[in-house]
Amino acid sequence: MSPEDNKESPEKEFAANTSLHGFNRIVIYPGNSRVLWVFAILSSYAGFGYMFGSMMHSYLSYDTITDTNLEFVDELTFPAVTICNMNKFDADKLYAVDWSYLSTFLWGIQMDVPTVLAYGVPPDDTVNDTLTGVKVEDMVLQKGFNVSWHRMPYCQWRGTTCTQLNFTHSFGHYGNCFTFNADANNALKQTMQGSGNGLMVIVDVEENHYTESFAVGGNSEVGLKLLVHDQNEPPMMDTQGIAVAPGNHAFIAVKQILYENHVPPWGVCQDLQLEYYDTYTLNGCYLECRSKHVVRNCSCRPYDLPGTEPSCDPTTMFTCVKDVLGQVTRGELKCNCPVPCSMTSYTTSVSYGGWPNKHTRENVAPAFGMAPSYLGDNVVVFSVYYEKLNYQKIRQLKAMDEGQLSSNLGGMMGLFLGASVLSLLEVCEYLLRRLLGFIGRNRRPKKINVKPKEPSKSGTDIYN
Repeated sequence: MSPEDNKESPEKEFAANTSLHGFNRIVIYPGNSRVLWVFAILSSYAGFGYMFGSMMHSYLSYDTITDTNLEFVDELTFPAVTICNMNKFDADKLYAVDWSYLSTFLWGIQMDVPTVLAYGVPPDDTVNDTLTGVKVEDMVLQKGFNVSWHRMPYCQWRGTTCTQLNFTHSFGHYGNCFTFNADANNALKQTMQGSGNGLMVIVDVEENHYTESFAVGGNSEVGLKLLVHDQNEPPMMDTQGIAVAPGNHAFIAVKQILYENHVPPWGVCQDLQLEYYDTYTLNGCYLECRSKHVVRNCSCRPYDLPGTEPSCDPTTMFTCVKDVLGQVTRGELKCNCPVPCSMTSYTTSVSYGGWPNKHTRENVAPAFGMAPSYLGDNVVVFSVYYEKLNYQKIRQLKAMDEGQLSSNLGGMMGLFLGASVLSLLEVCEYLLRRLLGFIGRNRRPKKINVKPKEPSKSGTDIYN
């Protein structure tokens, strides 16, 4: 018998020496005991296969869990506060030629100056003039709401006086809007909680000078639209914000929420590169989307949307722009604006107190140069503040990450198979040896068996 015949087969050698539990029992145990161990091993591997499949299904589902923390701090970055009067143009600032230029915007029909005068607009020095080269945004800026002293007679930030210099102008759905604390690189901070430690402002909306008409898509309300938002996020005043009416003091308590969303496939967040904003936000994306749809369909840009295209005239604003924005609102024109991967949001709770009381009317009205009866119909008062110096952080986390997958896999291998990574290397070594042995047998030259010649029965036959 050759040495190769005495050599143990690779299977027997592997079963006798592997660290995988149970295989050596199959080799050394005879009869029925061997059958029981084969059954036990097959059952363990079946259980491992089932658990492994379940684990991989859970991992490839890319589920997430939400981690919520409430953090208490000594100070909080104060949000940006944007206010807009619900009136684009002040009637006392418009001349006859202005009324004619804006007539489509305000009334829905184009009127020349004589027609405007026939509607009751008082004549002035512009009755024979015509406007050429004027842009709607210039008219809004010059003839609309502002926060000069006579329109904002009182502004306090943490007990110190603030003025129009503390506000940044922007165009919005309501015309001129002004943002307090707009600089993200130099944002103010609130160090004490409560309504007396934030922003308090008194604004005269001048309801008697409103030019809005609900019949042609304007506003029927009177007051301010107020939005609390992150400094990096442009305001969308038509779809967001709080309406604050005259005759009330609105106490607006703010809570900050930080979101950290996950990228695909675990989440849907994505930070796109915007054309006109440095930071990706949902509001910035929606505003750019609106602008691009309008430019594509109307060949001009609304004054309150970002872009470099020529601005639309009042007639185009009333006809084409209004229709395109309606299609965007109804979802007929789509906007691809995924959720940002990181964002700061603010929730607000609002309570109201009647304003002014008797003594305020008697003392404040003269100081503001207003009649006592004027305050309740025209003056808006609001306070914005952190109710508590804490913020909420909400994070999307992987329900099972790579480390947990490896840990679970190792635990199941140990539980069912008594195996480790080294055990897998043993299996790979066995398979490699079997492969090399198979290749070697096929390449080994075959032996040629030569049948020896039978000897003669007598010696004389040799010589015959």
